[in-house]
Amino acid sequence: ELGWISKVYVNRPAVVRHAEEIKKWKTVKGNWQAAWLLKAVTCIDLTTLSGDDTPSNVHRLCFKAKHPIREDLLKALDMHDKGITVAAVCVYPARVSDAVNTLKAAGCNIPVASVAAGFPSGQTPLETKLAEIRLAVEYGAREIDIVISRSLVLTGQWEGLYEEIRLCRAACGEAHMKTILATGELGSLANVYKASMIAMMAG
Repeated sequence: ELGWISKVYVNRPAVVRHAEEIKKWKTVKGNWQAAWLLKAVTCIDLTTLSGDDTPSNVHRLCFKAKHPIREDLLKALDMHDKGITVAAVCVYPARVSDAVNTLKAAGCNIPVASVAAGFPSGQTPLETKLAEIRLAVEYGAREIDIVISRSLVLTGQWEGLYEEIRLCRAACGEAHMKTILATGELGSLANVYKASMIAMMAG
């Protein structure tokens, strides 16, 4: 829907004003704060994306994913039997099997997510991106975090961006896909808006 994309307009002064207002909002306190923090833990993808990742530090990460909060704190909140874990364990494709096997051995069903599609730069040929996604899924990843080619945004190649994301989505098969927009590198809030819309259009 290029017609939608061409009509995108962002009122930057209004966005800045609203962002300043958000800073002044009151935060929740007491038991409500504890509840919100516990909920936040369950939304986290616990991640290791280091060049020196090994099976042993992925194993430690998986243990932390299953037990993200100290047992004594959970007991104090009467939450020790609620099965609080993080949402996923996120690793590079080469470490997916390590994470899947460790979590399976620990008897928990936390999904393994994998960055793919040339993360973090996105400067990888499309064929390589798709192959990396397929391999990560084959290794057992249930979620794929792709990163877009920022050059397509910066040069206004909106149909090309749509097609890239669509092909990545197809390569994921049954796995859930999240799209990393790298908003700090997109040049403007209008580009962020357009890239967001195209990612949603592409599935």
